[in-house]
Amino acid sequence: MGEFKHLVVAKFKEGLNVDEIVAQVEKMVSDIDSVKSFEWGHDVEGQDMLTQGFTHVFSMTFDDKEAITSFLTHPKHLEFCPTFSAAIDKIVVLDFPSILVKAAVPPPSPQPPPALEETPEAALPPVLTSTPLPTPATAAAATPASASA
Repeated sequence: MGEFKHLVVAKFKEGLNVDEIVAQVEKMVSDIDSVKSFEWGHDVEGQDMLTQGFTHVFSMTFDDKEAITSFLTHPKHLEFCPTFSAAIDKIVVLDFPSILVKAAVPPPSPQPPPALEETPEAALPPVLTSTPLPTPATAAAATPASASA
């Protein structure tokens, strides 16, 4: 079986310092090895009809169902639960096996500039040389005397 997800969708109580709670969630998750990855987000559209007041989502990835159980029973998670629960107005929690339909495509890695190769002299184009054109004085000197009469 593939990875498992732990998804938490939350509406926090009014007047609460949500940034502080999120920082505590980040710290708690960072300290628990069974959490393979963690990400969170805050709704920015604010369409209350669709969000029903929920504002934050927390998503954790685990290798398997046993890893979720390890997380849920971990002392640091159990210690943090009362703090998180006291801050929540409404919550939805889902634990499920993840079915990957389309994997994220990693951005292309930057390609190093092509190496400058030394070109053998035989492959270089020939260098054009020119013979200096005669000046009028040199042209007269080069002309035989018999041709000038």
